[in-house]
Amino acid sequence: MQTEEITLTSATDEKRKILLCCFVCTGNTCRSPMAAALTNFLGAKHGVFADSRGIHASVGAPISENAVVALRARGVENTPQNDYLSHRAKQITRADFDAFDCIFAMSSAHASALLFAFPECAGKIRVLGEIADPFGGDEEVYKQTLAQIEAALLLQFPYLKDDKI
Repeated sequence: MQTEEITLTSATDEKRKILLCCFVCTGNTCRSPMAAALTNFLGAKHGVFADSRGIHASVGAPISENAVVALRARGVENTPQNDYLSHRAKQITRADFDAFDCIFAMSSAHASALLFAFPECAGKIRVLGEIADPFGGDEEVYKQTLAQIEAALLLQFPYLKDDKI
């Protein structure tokens, strides 16, 4: 499934394409924050930016330690523009559908839950893939999940391909 890019005009009338994505998983501490951090890492130079939410988020919970390990192992640095170490879990809300151009669910089950809760927003909901939940797994499981996320991201956005993969 392809995503649409929107065109925004800056104060200098220079046209720039910017796409704001939101990734959604269950608790917003593993898959979706990893997807957002990887998207920000690969996508910033292409105008693709992301954040994340959860369907049943433990609001305020930090990104999981093993998610940080996996991101660092992939070479995704924590920066002021991609500050995943400051991530705190957030619950998806109706307002998020207005704030983001597209909402990527980490599985078809997440997409179904989103469609049930927000049927009027069906046009913005997409399934990134059937991304395995690493919750409770070791570092290797998280690295495998991040690899799944990256493969799915590159199917959606082939122009994000990084030479360091």
